[in-house]
Amino acid sequence: MKDSVKLRTLGWIVFCAIFTLFSVSCHRATEKTGEKMVEKAFENATGQKADIDISEEKTVIETGSGSVEVDSKANSWPDEIPDEIPEFTYGKISAVTTSNIDGIKAWNIVFEEVKDGFIDKYDAKLKEKGFETVTMKMGEKGGSITGENEKYTIFMMGGEGNLSFAVSLKKKE
Repeated sequence: MKDSVKLRTLGWIVFCAIFTLFSVSCHRATEKTGEKMVEKAFENATGQKADIDISEEKTVIETGSGSVEVDSKANSWPDEIPDEIPEFTYGKISAVTTSNIDGIKAWNIVFEEVKDGFIDKYDAKLKEKGFETVTMKMGEKGGSITGENEKYTIFMMGGEGNLSFAVSLKKKE
């Protein structure tokens, strides 16, 4: 009787191990199938070949023109953003997209919990760094800023606690 209990227990362990391995491999296969479907849709929409890698934290799209990386778990200002760009410190970062397309580097940052009055505060920071700016305010809770200098363009727009912030290197002529 003891041997049959051991055999049954061993059978369950083997079954659980095989089931777990099968589940993990199916999950990864489903991810790969999803990646291939997105690649095909991207290629049909743009006419460019693409290699798309989707993970729990990041999605990376590689094309002949360059790359785009979406980090949905990012929570800090990207180190690669040049010091000439003042850090936006009036909210909490929830995602960062970094792209390098045709040699033009750009960052898009999504903020939440943005503090009221951010337009005037960040506009002053940009002007200190030599940017020319155009602002549009919608009360104290929202609006947009477009800022430019010789090298960079910045655009941000937000309200009601949310903000989208974009920085791009100007294309050299």
